[in-house]
Order: sequence, then structure tokens, then C-alpha cells
Amino acid sequence: MRKLLVTLSAMGGVFALPHAASASLGGTVDTITTDQSKMSVRMHAVARSGAGNLHTLTMANGGEVREYTNAAGTVYAIRWTGPGKPDLDTLLGTHFATMQADNPVIARRGMRRPPGVDRADLKIMSGGHAGAFWGYAWLPLLVPPGFDPSSL
Repeated sequence: MRKLLVTLSAMGGVFALPHAASASLGGTVDTITTDQSKMSVRMHAVARSGAGNLHTLTMANGGEVREYTNAAGTVYAIRWTGPGKPDLDTLLGTHFATMQADNPVIARRGMRRPPGVDRADLKIMSGGHAGAFWGYAWLPLLVPPGFDPSSL
């Protein structure tokens, strides 16, 4: 019981910490450069994708992060795959706190359910296991016309 109380107290401190303004999801295309340096990315490729661009970041562990920007240059979706989880605090930015709040440890204790968010303004899906993680997140209010989440 004491260990649980200590864990909950520590988590409360995490929620009280401010997040940096370098949020990727919902941030400008400039935040992708910040993501590169924070996550030690080996390669960054850019390609046209619908009404915007697709930025592909290759991580040192072989994992991949894709960041989708709309015509205004705003990151409206991200996708990650690889042997380890990327720095979700960096990738989700201010939305990381929402993911934590929607997935309290107590509610998930003993369950094998990956964290996710299903809100009108934010969608996050994730899953996997050691050596093979995946996930994606998008902001429904910022997606370009014709966007299909299954294309992530």
C-alpha cells in the first residue's frame, strides 16, 4: 500500500510539471527539427502527402516516426513503429498530459491494455510488446480534407 501511495504522489508531481512549448503534435513544422535533436534521429526525409508533407524520422534503434503536416505547416498526425517506444513526451507535447490523465495507472493495473485517447479533439492509439511497439495520434480538428486515420 505504501508503494502505491509513493507512486501516486510521484505521478501527481509529473502532472504539475509544465510541458515545453516545443510540442510536435499540434505544433508547427519547425518543431520537427526540435524532435530530431531530442530523440537523436539518424535521418529525416520529407515527401508530399496529400495536402501537406510527411516527415520520416529514423531513430538510432531502427524505429521510425512519421509526422504529417497540413498545408498550413501544422503537425496534425504522428505515427511510430519500432523496437522501443519513442519519446512520447516530445512527440505528443502538451497532449502527453492528456494521455496520462486518460490512462491512470490504477485503472490499468493488472490489465494488459495499452494507453489510448478517444476524444473529439485528440485520438491516440498504441500497442505492441517488447521489441515491437507501434502507435499513432492525430488531431481531428486539424486534419486536411479526405484524411483517413487508417492511412497512418
